[in-house]
Amino acid sequence: IQTVIAMATIYGRDELGFTPTDLMLTLLIIQFVAIFGAFFFSRLAEKIGTKLALMTALVVWTGIAVYGYFISSVGEFYILGAVVGLVLGGSQALSRSLFGSMIPKEHSAEFFGYFSVVHKVSSIAGPFLFAIVSQSLGSARPAVLSLTVFFVVGLVMLAFVRMPRGGEKAG
Repeated sequence: IQTVIAMATIYGRDELGFTPTDLMLTLLIIQFVAIFGAFFFSRLAEKIGTKLALMTALVVWTGIAVYGYFISSVGEFYILGAVVGLVLGGSQALSRSLFGSMIPKEHSAEFFGYFSVVHKVSSIAGPFLFAIVSQSLGSARPAVLSLTVFFVVGLVMLAFVRMPRGGEKAG
């Protein structure tokens, strides 16, 4: 998720040739839609459970990376930004909520410390993969598509997570 956010403007500018104004407008769209997305995913988690709502968000993130590979116009980039906004806040809040429901309360500071470290490592691994693929293939398009690996692996791993009794509707 952090890689998509970090690399989106570079991708839009360098690969797609969009202007700074186009990119700024996309960022504004993301922020505006994120407000509604957070509420949407909160309601979704209440209805289907936090784990399933987070899995839904990961499927959408996978679709974002696939769609990002194919876009070519500013309008499509705006649509992509709106979809990113829809899942951005919700997926981050859901992941923290789900994680919090699974850890021992008396050790929550330690576990959230680990959570933060893993977040930092992923902030390095994603752009590293993006750079390797971009440089190897001479285009950022396949690099965007390569990010689906992280979402699919996360989705598969999350599918095998056993929720504590009563934790399925956590959040």
